[in-house]
Amino acid sequence: MELAIAMAILAVLIVSGLSGVQGIMTSSKVNDQIKTVARLSSKVSAVFSASGTSGTTNLSTANMAALGGWDSAKVNNGVVTSSFATSESVAPNSGPITDMPANTGLVYTISKVPFSACADLATGISNVVYGIRIASGGSASNVAAWTGIGTEVKAPGAAVNTISLATACALSTSSVDFVIALKP
Repeated sequence: MELAIAMAILAVLIVSGLSGVQGIMTSSKVNDQIKTVARLSSKVSAVFSASGTSGTTNLSTANMAALGGWDSAKVNNGVVTSSFATSESVAPNSGPITDMPANTGLVYTISKVPFSACADLATGISNVVYGIRIASGGSASNVAAWTGIGTEVKAPGAAVNTISLATACALSTSSVDFVIALKP
């Protein structure tokens, strides 16, 4: 009987420890992804300012990778891997985003962000991006549009809407796609 009680206590401790480790790993990935988004946002502004042009039509994922938009460890032959081991891409905005005319900003997509990281990532990047939309996992890869994709959780130039964020993060129990507006 004592052995059974000891085994039960040990099992509870092991399960508790595993969930704690998973939380720490997710938090680390979220923090790394926040740094990546900030780096890319800063690089977009720098490239845009240096070019002296009013358009972003030549800023593709491969071009931004070559210009150092991402840490070189995340780039392989122009393909970018997120902190969650999924893909990232950018494309010029094909249509207007509030006060940003077509081809004057970028639509940045992070595919299949784990459900457990959704709210923390949205909150963490909200100060460095122009707008955020969240779609069900796998439905928004390589997009250049803004409207009609997922749920808008941060309107361009506004703060995060916590009610929309909670709704959007609940779109899937496994993963969601982030569609982010970057304004130079």
